[in-house]
Amino acid sequence: MVTLFAVGAAWGQGGEVMQPGVYIDGISVVKENGKYGLVDVTHRVFTPVIYESISPFVDGLAKVKRDGRYGFVNTLGREVVSPIYDSITPFQDGVAKVKKNGYYGLINRTGREVASVSYDVITDFEDGVAKIYKRGRMGLISISGYELAPCIYNAIDDFVNKIAIVYKDGRFGLIDNAGNQIAQPIYKEIAPFDENGLAFASRDGKYGYLSYLGDEIIPVQYDEISNFIDGIARVSKNGRYGFVNTLGQEFVATIYDSATAFSNGLAVVESNGQFGVVDVQGRTVVPCNYASREDAVRAFDNLTIVKKDKKAGVTTSSRGTTNAAIKSAE
Repeated sequence: MVTLFAVGAAWGQGGEVMQPGVYIDGISVVKENGKYGLVDVTHRVFTPVIYESISPFVDGLAKVKRDGRYGFVNTLGREVVSPIYDSITPFQDGVAKVKKNGYYGLINRTGREVASVSYDVITDFEDGVAKIYKRGRMGLISISGYELAPCIYNAIDDFVNKIAIVYKDGRFGLIDNAGNQIAQPIYKEIAPFDENGLAFASRDGKYGYLSYLGDEIIPVQYDEISNFIDGIARVSKNGRYGFVNTLGQEFVATIYDSATAFSNGLAVVESNGQFGVVDVQGRTVVPCNYASREDAVRAFDNLTIVKKDKKAGVTTSSRGTTNAAIKSAE
């Protein structure tokens, strides 16, 4: 018995499915003995009535289910994708994800497999790239089916600004979303990129920072390195302290026994038990001639007062200190 009656689309096990009676672009479905086919406005059935379900047409293709498997038919009723898949997603940018015998692949709108049905998992695409899993390893694939990165990684983090941290055999590296390995997986740790576009990294007990290009903009050579504050990080090497900026410049050499963090553009440094002050330009504004940090700061405060005294006739040296200020501080 053939049934034609006015009911809209409904939801079935495979998603939204067409129901008999409502014509969209001149096409509806016919139901006979529990099976479905396509019918035009003249009631001409132009596909075999053999499908368990037919989904609404999207961009000229409708998903069909036959013998528990899925494919696609076009508006002429032709099977452009044979129903051989356990599951099939809607097309995105001309590509659909399919599953067969427990494995995933990609097909185009003609039914050609642009990525072989051989992957354990293919994630959703973001910016034209998806993660793939095969035998416990991860890689990347493009929406055209090209394998951008082979499945060699234990893990691939989410992409941020088209860069992702990867983990391989106990070490971390960086790749871009074209699959290029921009930092080899040789690091014990790589932290997410900060607001300066730098990522903390460690290797062999040393620390530094990587740029978005994957280079060690702050060489991984320091025993200690702080977070950047106002574009400056304190570093230590061989028990000596200095400072670096986000350009990778060690603008205060690692020659000091200790150093405070910068505050109001100044840091107190120690050399041979004596204290002084450096500024964010790397200049020594107070030499390490003082017995305590407080004395060094007091010397700087006195220097500032002297500079403001227009009647004092003080001349500032090229290193930002004055004999009169040091004498005053003493």
